[in-house]
Amino acid sequence: MQQDFWTLGAMARCRAESGEVDEAESWFLAARRVFRGVSPFPPAVLEFQCGQMWLAQGELVSARVWLESATRRLPSYVPAHGHLAEADAAEGRVAVAIERLRRLALASDDPDYATRLARLLGGCEASTEARFWRAHAAARYEELMARHPEAYADHAAEFWLTVGGDPQRALRLARWNLALRATPRAQALVNRAMCRVGQQRK
Repeated sequence: MQQDFWTLGAMARCRAESGEVDEAESWFLAARRVFRGVSPFPPAVLEFQCGQMWLAQGELVSARVWLESATRRLPSYVPAHGHLAEADAAEGRVAVAIERLRRLALASDDPDYATRLARLLGGCEASTEARFWRAHAAARYEELMARHPEAYADHAAEFWLTVGGDPQRALRLARWNLALRATPRAQALVNRAMCRVGQQRK
């Protein structure tokens, strides 16, 4: 097997998906070392994937190192900035996370950034702006669900479960999402929605 960038990157992703994070990082590092192309996109995506892996593990320092490297290569790499905002918030740097998410929510048509911004602003009692971004995200999810329901069922369920404030709707979407893709993550979303609905009925 030729040990090129693409092969090593695929090995890294397989290890990451299996939860072998230390070994996965070794493969990510090996892939980055052998890259000889001129486009910044392949190594930036690779670095983003490694940062995403560490963020899922709660390893914020390692996640930040990889995500910041990705954004240095591609300053306009929106998903990497989104995950950096997540790391900022987890580290207690809420004002930094809010400012980062404001820029993303204004520049991107992905309602996930508006959702996360509304959630953080709600926690900071910035109610007027939080309501604005909540309404913005709700309108965008309505549009996306009308056009691409299978692709956005899980994200829309997450929205209605959190800042959207409609656990019943979230549960309907989460169950439909589970029927579409029977994964542990989809089941966890159903379980969370059922718990919230139960709490609401008490």
